[in-house]
Amino acid sequence: MTLGRLLAAAISAMFLVALIGVEAIHLRSAHVHMQRQLESLAQDAATSLGLSLGALLRGGDPALAETVINPAFDRGHYERIEYLSASGERVVSRHLPAREGNYPAWFVRVFPLHAPTAESLVSAGWRQAGRVRVTVHPRFAYEQLWGTARDTVVYLLLIYAAALLALRLVLRGVLRPLAAVEKAAQAISSRRFVTLRLRPSTRELARVVEAMNSLSLKVSEALDAETRRAQRLQAAAYHDPVTGLPNALGFTARFEALYEGEDEAFGGVLAMVDLEDLGAINREIGAERCDALLGTLLGAMDETATAAGGFAGRWGGALTALALPQLRAARAREALAALRGRVRLVLREAGLNDHDHIHCGGVEAGTGRPALQTLVRGAQEALRHAREAPEGVVVVDAAMPAEGATEDPAAVVRDALGAQRLARERALAARLAFEIPEHGAVRNEAAATQFAHTVARAGAAFAIDNFGLHRDCLGLMRRLHPAYVKLAGVQVRRIIAGSGARFFAESVVRAARQLDIPVFAHHVEDEATFQAIGSLGFTGYQGNLGGGPVPWPGG
Repeated sequence: MTLGRLLAAAISAMFLVALIGVEAIHLRSAHVHMQRQLESLAQDAATSLGLSLGALLRGGDPALAETVINPAFDRGHYERIEYLSASGERVVSRHLPAREGNYPAWFVRVFPLHAPTAESLVSAGWRQAGRVRVTVHPRFAYEQLWGTARDTVVYLLLIYAAALLALRLVLRGVLRPLAAVEKAAQAISSRRFVTLRLRPSTRELARVVEAMNSLSLKVSEALDAETRRAQRLQAAAYHDPVTGLPNALGFTARFEALYEGEDEAFGGVLAMVDLEDLGAINREIGAERCDALLGTLLGAMDETATAAGGFAGRWGGALTALALPQLRAARAREALAALRGRVRLVLREAGLNDHDHIHCGGVEAGTGRPALQTLVRGAQEALRHAREAPEGVVVVDAAMPAEGATEDPAAVVRDALGAQRLARERALAARLAFEIPEHGAVRNEAAATQFAHTVARAGAAFAIDNFGLHRDCLGLMRRLHPAYVKLAGVQVRRIIAGSGARFFAESVVRAARQLDIPVFAHHVEDEATFQAIGSLGFTGYQGNLGGGPVPWPGG
């Protein structure tokens, strides 16, 4: 029951008790008053008729007595009027038959009025001529008493309706902040830390809103601080401070997360670009200008990789790695030749005509799933030949399977399983969890958000796989709020090797715990890694620690 209905019910109950009490007291008082009025009316009528008959009936004429009595009786207020002689003989008698008035029969039983009878002597001088006996009819008293009761109830009901209307208007102003507080509480319980901008007029509600805003702000600030700390750790470990591109560690982590394990194999060209005279350039123009120039040159290389659906990273010193997944050997040669010409042009515009020795070497991935280090060795070998080639570009061909079309993973899952079927089979949906790789969610966060909402409406869970490779991974976790996340295997394997990876994993676990999001470790293959993730607070793990895959029974 809502607060408004509870208050309305309480006020209605109190009003009903007050109505019954006021009506009972008022009617009881009116009932007593009416009874006294009837007695007074009977006595006054008897006295008046006695005096009138005494003055007129000196001869005891019955016709004259009836003439005096009839006008009073015809008014209808009297049930019986009798004139008795001195000897007790009935001289005149008028009687009104019983009639129902404008009031219900039960009202007469609840508030009975007795018909009073009054007498008065009729005296002619010093002689007693007889008696007058008057009995009042209570019908008019009942009608008046019933009208009083009815009008009182109607008046009180009007007051009740006006009170309910006023209560509704007051509650609307009071409950609007309460509704906003309720929504904010639900959002905070879902780990969405919103703040309320309303200012209730009541002191108690204002304190509640202030306390909720303070709590939400403190938790949000703590999460933001943890996110910034993790981002700093990740940037220091996986990005080059000069160019902002991934370093060798970051490039390796991103490549392995995208193209190794259960994901699609890399089917393009891995290239290496060497700025042979970088040391001489640094000595000639200084470290600051050299860093700025290096940022421009590697920015051009990253644009080339991005145009081919890939990414670039500073492998170390003057060497840059480019992943070109959408290019084959022939097109890669053209792209690298164009890149080489663009880099040489930038160097010449900077006045470094003698230092434009740029070499590009690449290798096309073959069939199967070649490891990154295998591709790196092939690219470095091609780069060695490129240094001796006149055009400065060498890309080694390899046999590749036919290219296949890619689809939106959210659309594939929806088409394969059918969201409508999940909606019908809620018990089945509650046992399912749909995982999307982090890089897929980053590439199209709007589609990932829509997919997460679709899965949630169907009753299933949404999770993020290969988590922790993108620099905004913690922000992505806060925005999508998955059921759980799986830290990428490349991050897990480095927890033992380096303190930076350990600190980053600890930050991820701490931030996820504040959002009530479990964190699982990917590719846990040995006891040392298992002990490490256990000490950091991981919820569970996935890997071959407990045994490798086995054939399905009967398969």
